[in-house]
Amino acid sequence: MSEERQGVLARFWNRIFSSRSSTAREERVIEYIIHRMNEGAHLRDIVGEEYVRRNLSQSQIERVLQDPRIVEAAREHMQEEFLSGRLDPGKR
Repeated sequence: MSEERQGVLARFWNRIFSSRSSTAREERVIEYIIHRMNEGAHLRDIVGEEYVRRNLSQSQIERVLQDPRIVEAAREHMQEEFLSGRLDPGKR
């Protein structure tokens, strides 16, 4: 089978299996990640949590991490860390 045909078949099966339920699952994980970040958890730790790993593939996790809501929540989390002074090396 040619590489072109394999690519077409891969896209076909991907389209069939990446249905709305996958999108709904991603939405739930996005909400979970934002909730955990609001609790003070670090994004790197959250992405490694069982809930995230159980519900998304690695490629889905990468796509979720590019979601503007995650980016904004991460920015807000970083801003809070900087403003709190916890990252100031002079205060350690």
